[in-house]
Amino acid sequence: MQSSTRPNDRQTAIFVSVAVGIIVAVVTTATFYWVYDLALGRERVAAATLAKAVWSPSDGTKAISAAAPNVPTDARQPWLGVSAWTAGVQAGQTWVTNNPNPVNVQVLTGMSSAQIWAYMQQYVAGGLGVSCQYCHDINNFSLDTFPQKVAARNMMYLANDLNANFILKLPNWRGNYVQCATCHNSKPNNMEAFGPQFAGSVPPIKVTVDPLDAAGVPITDPAKKPVAIQGKVKLQEAVLYYIYNYQVWKPYDAADPASGRGSLALEYKGGRTQDQVTNNQNVMNYMGWSLGVGCNYCHNSRNFPAYETAPVSNVTNQLYAYNKRKAQQMLLMTSWIQANWVTYGAIGKDAIPTPLEGGASKLSYHLIDGKYYVEPGCFTCHQGFNNIDGISVPRAAMNQVSFKDLGDAGQVVFPQALRGGQ
Repeated sequence: MQSSTRPNDRQTAIFVSVAVGIIVAVVTTATFYWVYDLALGRERVAAATLAKAVWSPSDGTKAISAAAPNVPTDARQPWLGVSAWTAGVQAGQTWVTNNPNPVNVQVLTGMSSAQIWAYMQQYVAGGLGVSCQYCHDINNFSLDTFPQKVAARNMMYLANDLNANFILKLPNWRGNYVQCATCHNSKPNNMEAFGPQFAGSVPPIKVTVDPLDAAGVPITDPAKKPVAIQGKVKLQEAVLYYIYNYQVWKPYDAADPASGRGSLALEYKGGRTQDQVTNNQNVMNYMGWSLGVGCNYCHNSRNFPAYETAPVSNVTNQLYAYNKRKAQQMLLMTSWIQANWVTYGAIGKDAIPTPLEGGASKLSYHLIDGKYYVEPGCFTCHQGFNNIDGISVPRAAMNQVSFKDLGDAGQVVFPQALRGGQ
């Protein structure tokens, strides 16, 4: 008698169970993906697309023209909206026609009025997301009528000094410069120094900050510490202290494995206290969130203190030694900015405005001589993006391949006076 090849009841049950399980798994996965896509997926895809797109002056122009008209409370004319943008452009073109030679130009020297106008219109107005009236009396562009114009002039000095003293000295420098948009990202005032991850994820605890002296020895005597950290402070404030008060007490030397040590160093005889480890970790978290990278972007995970410039082949990121030194240079830059911020023309506020009033979050404001100032941090420029071929360069950095003389037009995209003396 020929045996049957039909499955028995048990085999059928197993087959049906597996098939149903697969269908349920597919439907469940699809449902979760659908919910994720609705909640975060599209936003993250858009952010990733934005991160890969180099900032363009058209971004700023769109920000100005798409904005609702504003109503200034001082003597300035409106600087937002299509009407304000059109009025500013027309007034600027008339000024250039009537004044081909610069009048009261103190920074962008050696340029014609047409060249200055081209740069100001695209990279200053566009970089801040405001039309000409934000800084200028458009009836006479040469006047220093408003403090915003003086502040903008000083900010140009700041850009030049940052490029000269920090950016051009970066190890493995790739030709990127600081420009207006690098910090402002087409926003005049709302320059966030700390992103939402930092604001929401740092534990609400108080810690002791033991800074290092010039020899790299922890200062534990409260009387010898700066006033702001003589007692326990919030962990967020401790992170701010390191971001804006960084120092290198043992400069990097390729021949010395123990070199390159600064304020965040933890390797000591007996080790640092738990509070110092906590402070260090949260500063590192802040930098990682700000740049959109993990620890291995800067560190050899097998030897965190190392600065090898020629890491072994099995290290994931062959640039980590350069990146770690870059991060140190950037911390020195934020500390320098903090020490010189008022000198470079930032306009203080009597009180911290709310975000709805065009202000940043409270963490980004610092009280200096009775006024509140927004000071740039890592997040201000990087915005949480790791965007150019895996290299964490701010989206709105000015790259040397992007600027050039535009031939017969005589326009200069990035003025020599802002390139740090190069």
